[in-house]
Amino acid sequence: MTERTESAPPFRIESVTESNRDARAAADLATDRIQRAIDACCDAGGGTVTVASGEYVLGTVHLRSDVTLRLEAGVRLLPAKSKSAYVNRHVGPDGERPFLLAEGVENVTVVGEGMIDGRGTEIMDTDEPIRQHSGESEGHPLVSNAPHRARQGDDYLDRSGATDEWPVAKPSFRPGPMIYLVDCERVSIRDITLRDMPAWTLSLDDCADIDIRGVTIRNHMQIPNCDGIAIGNSRNVRIADCAIESCDDAITLVSYDDRKRDCAHVTVTNCTLASSACAIKFGSETSGDIRHCTFDNCVVYGSNRGLGIQHRDGGSIEHVSFSNITVETGLLPGPWWGKAEPIYVTSVPRDEDTDLGAVRNVRFTNISADGENGVLLHGHADATLEKLRLDSISLSIDGGRHAAAVGGNVDLQPTAVTAPIYEDAIAGVHCENVDDLELTDVSLEWGEAVPKYFAHGIRCVDVEGVTIDGFAGRHAQPVRTEAGDNEDAMAISLENTTTSTIRNCRASPGTRTFLSTAACTDERLFVNNDLTDAETPIEGDSGYRTAGNVPPL
Repeated sequence: MTERTESAPPFRIESVTESNRDARAAADLATDRIQRAIDACCDAGGGTVTVASGEYVLGTVHLRSDVTLRLEAGVRLLPAKSKSAYVNRHVGPDGERPFLLAEGVENVTVVGEGMIDGRGTEIMDTDEPIRQHSGESEGHPLVSNAPHRARQGDDYLDRSGATDEWPVAKPSFRPGPMIYLVDCERVSIRDITLRDMPAWTLSLDDCADIDIRGVTIRNHMQIPNCDGIAIGNSRNVRIADCAIESCDDAITLVSYDDRKRDCAHVTVTNCTLASSACAIKFGSETSGDIRHCTFDNCVVYGSNRGLGIQHRDGGSIEHVSFSNITVETGLLPGPWWGKAEPIYVTSVPRDEDTDLGAVRNVRFTNISADGENGVLLHGHADATLEKLRLDSISLSIDGGRHAAAVGGNVDLQPTAVTAPIYEDAIAGVHCENVDDLELTDVSLEWGEAVPKYFAHGIRCVDVEGVTIDGFAGRHAQPVRTEAGDNEDAMAISLENTTTSTIRNCRASPGTRTFLSTAACTDERLFVNNDLTDAETPIEGDSGYRTAGNVPPL
């Protein structure tokens, strides 16, 4: 970088009223003025371009190396509505075009107390419900390329019903991402506010050494694809002290196998997150690898799904930690991806040709969740889903006003190898096709009148190597005989598991049967469990060695 001299000109952009010009001409002029200042600053060896308080309608603006773009308090940058105001590359799946664009640059900063206003509620067809998700087939436009088997049958996603809380429809053109970094290094985004995005907000593609700090994102919660921060194939990414509300995922990590970088070394701390999709999500684009990521000291609220791994392709996801996070989730009606799962880890082939990668070494520690669904850890029969740890997890599960409309379903979107949405009895913690699973100090409380589709406390199906240590809870419905109850539900249900140990657990009042096993092998220990409030400690024959239980077995 060439050091700027004292004689270098100041680069300051003042707002100009363009009352005698049409909107297109005004946008072209404002874009040209800011672009010329950024280019001149770069040519002078770098420095700061300051945008003074005022309103600016812009097309694509290119960020340059060694240049800081400072948005003063009172700045409002707005995207032009005409497609011709944007570059004809980096086009999104529905024709989107980038607003602030950085390509192959380094040492770039966007900072200040100003705002980027995406005008999403002006640009989107907010009076119409969504017609189709990006890239999905005409045959199944609102689920992922396969027919659903929802509990509600034909009433699920019925367009003739109420659609006021559905995602809104997409127009023929919309700008986005608002800030798009492609193959960049050493970029800092600090303190600015982004609101009402018509599409993606802040996206990274194949970047390194990115710092995002103190950013506020407030998007409309029904505008699809307005993800808060999307991290694609980027390394050494630090996100801290941000407040994000977005219809689509608040923070999402993806990886493609055709980039020069994997997605790795990502830290997220001290953030508040809300999403109509998933607050923190891996995937679903996972043809490349994602490794060594931590998420700590965050608050998730008002979300359709909390902490999610949505693995669908040939890449691997490894060494991931979620810790010290509070989660609040609720069901949404309509074609939303997610069913209010506070924790969601799934590995399912995207289609019949997918050679699925692995998900391993994922840990959730000290998570406190209030939700309208249970935890889902689900691997397809072809998946490698192993070394999962849930430690110090507090779950409180209740119904919700949309339970009848969409509840009681497992949501595996996107996939075409099985029904992407299907009816099932819902457990507090459901674990399927997992190797090496540990559930430690998990507490589970149910609402007083949860829907009848809730059943087991913990259910493990086709799990090899499971330790349940310190579980406190029961099945969903307490002891009673009302018609429609899941009378066969257990506090813990093991089906076709191997090498299981259950210790230091406590049955909650109202427990009928604490443990049931079916077609299980290599049952190890059942020790030091408090079964005082269980009518039946263990159902059927089992091969456990027992000791220290109360009452004695």
